[in-house]
Amino acid sequence: MKSEVKENNVDFSLIRYSQCWEDTEVLLSGLDIREGDICLGIASAGDNVFSMLTKSPEKIIAIDISFPQLALVKLKIEGIKQFSHEEMLFFVGVTNGNPERRLEMYEGLRGELPNKIKEYWDFNRDAIRIGINHMGKFEKFFKIFRNRILPMVHPKKRIDKLLENKSLPERQEFYNRKWCNLRWKLMFKLFFSNYVVGRLGRDKEFFRYAQGDISKVMIKRSEYALCHLNPYENPYISYILKGNYSPDCLPYFLRKENYSIMKENIGKIEVVEESLEEYLNRTDLKIDKFNLSDIFEYMSQENYEKLMDKIYNAASSKGKIAYWNLIVPRNSEIKNFGKGKFERLSSLDSVLHRRDKTFFYTDFVVEKVIKDDNS
Repeated sequence: MKSEVKENNVDFSLIRYSQCWEDTEVLLSGLDIREGDICLGIASAGDNVFSMLTKSPEKIIAIDISFPQLALVKLKIEGIKQFSHEEMLFFVGVTNGNPERRLEMYEGLRGELPNKIKEYWDFNRDAIRIGINHMGKFEKFFKIFRNRILPMVHPKKRIDKLLENKSLPERQEFYNRKWCNLRWKLMFKLFFSNYVVGRLGRDKEFFRYAQGDISKVMIKRSEYALCHLNPYENPYISYILKGNYSPDCLPYFLRKENYSIMKENIGKIEVVEESLEEYLNRTDLKIDKFNLSDIFEYMSQENYEKLMDKIYNAASSKGKIAYWNLIVPRNSEIKNFGKGKFERLSSLDSVLHRRDKTFFYTDFVVEKVIKDDNS
């Protein structure tokens, strides 16, 4: 079985995501990683596979078909090895300072990088200078939104007010009276359409199996995130609206209390440049926990089922799988194809989805592999 996303001419020549836009705490709660587990995670920007290290698994395979994404992951791995927490925050671009200092820091770790990775970052020194957290296509999409679109909808003071700590009734009143105006609704319809997001943010091929208009999903989910969840506690909303995280509200990967254990366990990550289909065809490992990001968004129901069969064969008897849906519904209950092999843990994942700070996903799925202990 070939990788469908690989066959569909998706552009993998650039860094699409320089941060992981999936709520790590939801992922970790869903997978329940234990000491000694063998884990596999879609590498993306690396943040979530690094966060999985805080649960002290035996091994994590960080897999991706994009060389630039893996170049980013390997740069971050070397940064975690060599930098203190404060230095890492500066290096990736969360805290400010002399940008030339980032290039000096890169020179200090450059010698530890493989030649191909070194060549990539030597060519992309400007991205290091600015801060690698801000270089992805998706991050640049939000920068366009923040700099060109948002000022026509809301003034800076109103944005600051949105991000203040408020009670649920106060958040609802502010949203209804001050935030959700006609320009806000029109902006979603235009800027967050499938066409614009596909052209400027993700990739048009990622909408091949879309069953809805992403703008309608986004405005509904954003209302939930701005009212029922607390924007004050949401680093992803802070980044979208302000261009960076608040030092008091960082994603899991960048929090000081998690950094030392990630540093201690960083040698447990194996980085693999390969499609998931290809890797599962050749591995003899029995994998306990799978972080699959939103990869099923990009494939047909038929290929989703074929890949899930491969995952089942590679999973241990305590296997668990976690993944997100945006606007393409995928789970093992659809068409009942997973009966006898997978059990969706809907009482768990529905609760986790309601507290998901990466609010734009329509579903978060956690499934348990059904095998006896001798499988």
